[in-house]
Amino acid sequence: MKSVKYLTVWTVLIFASCLGDKKNVNIDEMSDTSFINESFDGNKINYSNDMSSCSNIKAADIAKMYNVDVEMVMIMDGSDQAQKLNANGPIGCQFYIKTGENDFEWLRGSMSVQREIKADEYMGDVAQATGSGEDWQEAWALKKSMSKSAVWVPELGKAALWNSSKNFLEVKFEGYTLNVVPLRNKLNKIEVGKQRDYKDLAIQMVKRAGYCQ
Repeated sequence: MKSVKYLTVWTVLIFASCLGDKKNVNIDEMSDTSFINESFDGNKINYSNDMSSCSNIKAADIAKMYNVDVEMVMIMDGSDQAQKLNANGPIGCQFYIKTGENDFEWLRGSMSVQREIKADEYMGDVAQATGSGEDWQEAWALKKSMSKSAVWVPELGKAALWNSSKNFLEVKFEGYTLNVVPLRNKLNKIEVGKQRDYKDLAIQMVKRAGYCQ
């Protein structure tokens, strides 16, 4: 067990340092599990190998959230392609809002599902270290402790962690993690000027996709 804990610490240390969002580790936070949602009453959507992470979210939902015409929204569901390739990685969807003639101006986001890896599976120790294994709590606490930009999102799944620096929301459910990147483009000056609340938009995406109420 100690080897797993050491692996957890060093894996996340390296990961965080590469992202430029590192702060000193707070050891006390690593043993604090108060971020776990005690009122979580089970999955609304259960994991399956052929699931689509965005089957329930519509272009009209994204259009309403961003106050744009529905014709500007494009959703590319990667589940069909993943099945054709027999892919074992996260099953993802890509979202676009066509905010200009050139695609570099478009807003981009994504949603993907990552299956929980059991301790006795191949790479189980690494999964534990990165928070995608059965014993995920310590790794999540460590990620929060090490990031200057990370905050817990209460009452969302079993636990939810938002990182504003990465524009990234992780939501833990029974058997999998949902990863959400709300649509954004830091090179689009008009979009930047709107000063949207991307954390709230990410939460809306989770709810509109049917994972939470």
